[in-house]
Amino acid sequence: MLTVNLALVSEIDGHDPSDLARVAAALQRQATRDFGPIWEVSATLDDFPRLEDVPVGYWPMIIVPDVRGAAGVHLDKDGQPLALIEMSDSWSLTASHEMLEMLADQRRQLLRADRSSGGRAGWSTWWRSATPPRRPSSATP
Repeated sequence: MLTVNLALVSEIDGHDPSDLARVAAALQRQATRDFGPIWEVSATLDDFPRLEDVPVGYWPMIIVPDVRGAAGVHLDKDGQPLALIEMSDSWSLTASHEMLEMLADQRRQLLRADRSSGGRAGWSTWWRSATPPRRPSSATP
């Protein structure tokens, strides 16, 4: 299983670095303890002071003042995922949502247009992506 490396970065002036570090730690725990074992995903999540500090290969989760209708997971020019998170009182909840979406949708299949559907969103493709892997009946949660 490959490890996905995520980077939490705030572009908010005056954002307390300890706030960012606390949320990064909580998200790491969520990915490792709650999400990874069921979805068979391994992930690291680190916080960085600036986007320029994020190492190549990390998928950035960027906190911005206003997403201007572009919230969510996107692909950069190289086809790598990135998430835009709008600063609010509940930004950490949004960050959790975007992280889980990025990890569950590693193959970028979520709601992609399916050729067989005539250009409409391929719901069967979404279902495969949104459904965790099946465990043998003898496995315990």
